[in-house]
Amino acid sequence: MSSQVRELMASGFGELRHEPTAKRIQAVLGGATVVDSTRAVLVWEPRRIVPSYAVPVQDMRGELVPAGRAAGAVGDDVGVALADVTALRVLDPRVPFTVHSAAGEAVDLHAAGQVRPGAGFRPADPDLAGLVILDFGAFDAWY
Repeated sequence: MSSQVRELMASGFGELRHEPTAKRIQAVLGGATVVDSTRAVLVWEPRRIVPSYAVPVQDMRGELVPAGRAAGAVGDDVGVALADVTALRVLDPRVPFTVHSAAGEAVDLHAAGQVRPGAGFRPADPDLAGLVILDFGAFDAWY
């Protein structure tokens, strides 16, 4: 029996979702490789339509410290309405990484002689324990 794609897509929007990837992920900051992982996971926070990479903390070079400023929480009124797909407002790429819809802790990255505020997010979900979700824009290059 066939499934309508929009129903499949919308079925998990309100939940934290993840999927391992076989890709090797590298991120560069200040000319130094500070992320190098073959154990990356794609993570979609609730209501987000674009995933972010998460990697084991051990695959990062640098120090993760609690964010100097509190991460933004997202309300039900934030996002784009896609009434033909879901009743939830969808968080598209215009909603910045620092706005989180999952429980967890925002972290700053101190690496390669630089500080990147809010560059990561440690989700509270036990299935993602030991991983940090990374802000794509916090790094100089990705490979």
